[in-house]
Order: sequence, then C-alpha cells, then structure tokens
Amino acid sequence: MISPEIFYLHIHGKQRGPYTVPQIDHLLNSGLIAEETLYWREGLDQWQPVTSLVKLRRKGKRWVKPLILLGVLFVLAILGQFFGSVAILGWREANQHDYTAKAAYWRARGVVRSTALPMGTDVQFRRFTPSQVEMNPPGAATVRLEADVTEHAGQGRMVTWIVPMQFDLQAQEWTGSSPQEVAP
Repeated sequence: MISPEIFYLHIHGKQRGPYTVPQIDHLLNSGLIAEETLYWREGLDQWQPVTSLVKLRRKGKRWVKPLILLGVLFVLAILGQFFGSVAILGWREANQHDYTAKAAYWRARGVVRSTALPMGTDVQFRRFTPSQVEMNPPGAATVRLEADVTEHAGQGRMVTWIVPMQFDLQAQEWTGSSPQEVAP
C-alpha cells in the first residue's frame, strides 16, 4: 500500500526520511533545507524539486519594521519638541482639582490665556511662588500673575493681572472671574 503522506528527501547526497508535508514545509521555510532539495515518494518515477510539493514563503526584510518604528518615533519626537510643552502647560492650566495655592495659580493662568489675551498673543508667565496666591477660605483665592506678553506687532511688555478665583467643592475645580490688569 502506497501512502501519499510519506516523502523522502535527498539531502547532502543521502536519502532521508520519511517526512510528512507539514514537516517538509517547516524544513524548507525555516531554512533547514535548500530550495534545490529533491523529494521522492512511492509511485514517482524520479526525484522532484521540493518547491513543487510545498510553497517557499519569502520572508520580509527584517529591517523594514524597525525602520518604520524608528521613523514614527522620530516624527513623534519632533512633534513633542514643538508641541509637547504647549500641550502639557495647557493640560495643567485646565485640569486643577485641588484646593491649593499651586492649583489656583495654574487655573488662573488658563483664565488669563482664554479671557484676557487676544488670539495669537504669546505669553510667558513667571514661575509660581506661593506669594503670588492669597488663599481666602472657604473656597476662594486671589492670584497675582506676572508675564511677558508679545502681541501681533512684535511689541513686548510686562503685564500683571489680579485674578479672583473660586473653588467649587462639589465639582472639585477652580473657576476664575475676569482678570484685572494692574500696574506692575
């Protein structure tokens, strides 16, 4: 009885086997046997190329995926360089949920940026110091913000704002009233 599942391979001048089709597929596609390897089974007149029995799957270039990943990381790094600090500052200004002087300061910056400055104005706030915030319990604060402001025409000036802030205990967030510009 001839079994169609039993094959022999001609490897390095010697007959090896028996092998099944899945075994031969694994040997060929893992590189353990060459494409030129011949196979034979009972009923065949002569040895045949193993590639007529199983398909050789071409492996992708190993460097393509790492190169794509490197490219994506490079683009993200460039975007992070340009927009990262703006995004982080915007997040800090909008997401303050504690009744602290520092949280009032950051939210007051967001209030000034969104209500007191014309669109396209560049503002560089001075760093936080506790003396800038007067806490008025329960749930209020007065924030004094100083910043260098550059308007559309490129004219720069130093500006100081007083921003009255309220803390909603239930919503756990700061809101601010209209900032008042004062003499520095």
